[in-house]
Amino acid sequence: MRCVRLAQSLLIILSMNCLIIPMFKLNPHAGSECTMKVSLVWSSPKPERTIAVAMRRCYSTKVIEDIEVELEQKGAEYWRFLLTKCLQDKSLDVLEHFTMSLLVEGAGEAEISRLICRFPHIHATRLNETDWLFTVNSRTLVELWRDREGRLFAESVVAELDRKKVSPLFNELVFGDRMHAR
Repeated sequence: MRCVRLAQSLLIILSMNCLIIPMFKLNPHAGSECTMKVSLVWSSPKPERTIAVAMRRCYSTKVIEDIEVELEQKGAEYWRFLLTKCLQDKSLDVLEHFTMSLLVEGAGEAEISRLICRFPHIHATRLNETDWLFTVNSRTLVELWRDREGRLFAESVVAELDRKKVSPLFNELVFGDRMHAR
């Protein structure tokens, strides 16, 4: 049974033409533009604090509640310190605790298939011909941002997070002021 599922998965991947590049690439000289729209449906509450708790929990024997109280007392500047340390050390696994659900409208199956093949931690549910529900964590968002083929999608997500005022500290530290200048 397991071999059958593996074979089916391989056939699906091969049929998606996962090696076709690039996906949400704009070609302004040809007059094309991205018509994809990204809307935030849900995100982890207090994402920066959630990441900070995850970081502190890795090296502490304290119970979560005590860590949360300590982090609240130390405030957002301490969260900034922890997030900066995480990025400097490239300890991106703690970023996986900040998750979000997104409505992606106007994206074709081929684009979504290539995105999912390249970034397997994105979970996508097809809603209709061009609309999808995505679930992604912030580690994958950082990886998308750093990738030439995923950058446009990541920029759309970060712009939506900024618009909804979700994770401003995280967005500033990870994506910089470039996003705020738009």
